[in-house]
Amino acid sequence: MARKSIWIIFGIVILGFLLRIYKIQALPMYGDELTMVYDIYSISKTGMDATGQKFPMTFKMGAGRPAGYIYFSVPFVAIFGPTVWGVRSLSILSGLGIIVLMYFLSKKLFGEKIGVIAGLLAAISPWDIYLSRAGFEAHFALFLALLGITAFVYKKYIWWAISWGIAVLTYPTFKLTLPLLFLVLLWFSGFGKVVKNKIFVIGLIILLFFGGVVIRETFMAGSEQRFLSINIFADNNLKQSIIQRVNYERTVSTLPQFVKPLFINREIEYSRIILENYAKNLSPDFLILRGDRNPRHNPGEMGMIFLVDLPLILIGLMFLWREKKKESILLFKWILITPLATMFLSEAHGLRNGLMLPPLIMIISYALSRIPKKFAYFAGVLMLLQLIYILIRVYTIAPAKFASFWSADAKKAALAAIESQKEGKEVALYVNEIDNIEYAYEVYAKLDPRLVISQYGKSPKIFGSIIITDK
Repeated sequence: MARKSIWIIFGIVILGFLLRIYKIQALPMYGDELTMVYDIYSISKTGMDATGQKFPMTFKMGAGRPAGYIYFSVPFVAIFGPTVWGVRSLSILSGLGIIVLMYFLSKKLFGEKIGVIAGLLAAISPWDIYLSRAGFEAHFALFLALLGITAFVYKKYIWWAISWGIAVLTYPTFKLTLPLLFLVLLWFSGFGKVVKNKIFVIGLIILLFFGGVVIRETFMAGSEQRFLSINIFADNNLKQSIIQRVNYERTVSTLPQFVKPLFINREIEYSRIILENYAKNLSPDFLILRGDRNPRHNPGEMGMIFLVDLPLILIGLMFLWREKKKESILLFKWILITPLATMFLSEAHGLRNGLMLPPLIMIISYALSRIPKKFAYFAGVLMLLQLIYILIRVYTIAPAKFASFWSADAKKAALAAIESQKEGKEVALYVNEIDNIEYAYEVYAKLDPRLVISQYGKSPKIFGSIIITDK
């Protein structure tokens, strides 16, 4: 790594850091962050989560939340307490790690110049800025997945195995996408060469160990509880709509009766919906226009990447196919694999599709390195202008406009209750009136985890003069 590149990447990382932390406390912790930060706090103090489980690998408060983000955030909560900085520091650092990894991976595949461009694009990426500014397990898992891919390409197979193993214990989506990416990486690196490497065999054994833990948590600890409750097959309204449509079409169809079930059935309808969902995650609407429309994943209210990125992606793919065919196939398959984990949900998803960002950045970087400089500079100016517009929205509009999505009312009520308690007043907090208040009070009051554990499952919960009830 040239000395000049070291200083350039260092400067890019500083830029990325500043973009990610500016006004980060303007958005309070939302529901998932509140439950997560208290579990981290409780683990650090007692070795138990908020429900009393001893060092669990799957956390009940997150509806089957895997353990990765919890345990790796313990040092930050130990330093900052159950605060915004405590729960978001790991995600911020993941964003910085992704910048560095984009440099090293792109450098290995395409050379030093494209490595630097990719690092810069990762630093200013709206998508990654969004993910860095909240305690998203998916973002830490994205860093780990990218670390594993980079390690694999550099033939550091022990690091590959460990990072991927932790990734699948951090965010469930990677249970599907990483095995498929593994097959693509094997093809790219040369199956025969890789499997003969003794270090790879050791890495594979390590990864299989993690796989055993994942299987155990899936079937015994309910780590897929959240996915099972939100996928399209669990949507009863959708199910009834499909049944009604199938029944109607069978009634009006002029096909012979015995043929109708072959061409008009629920399986076909579900297949169409899955295909439509898959396409949504690759659509211009998601990528460059409106994102997934979730203010937590997309507070800038635009696409996940820049508008000018669309023509650059097309140009980059064209040049890659001509000049780096094998690398172009690697990146193309990487992109196509990512939405497989999201197509069973009804909408595109900024968190689950995060794994798509690195190959898109590399394609755009390659395009910028191949087009005439004046066009590359023009594209850079367009990116900068759109970034400024997005950051204005993120920093100055989103905190007020989307306060309800970040449990602002719960924070306000919890802090008011804490002040009233200091004055000796009795306060009742109603969970059916203030969303997430039952978690917000525990976090902002920094209640003793043993007291919280003793109240788990009770209604009302009584913490001195503070009563939390649903009645």
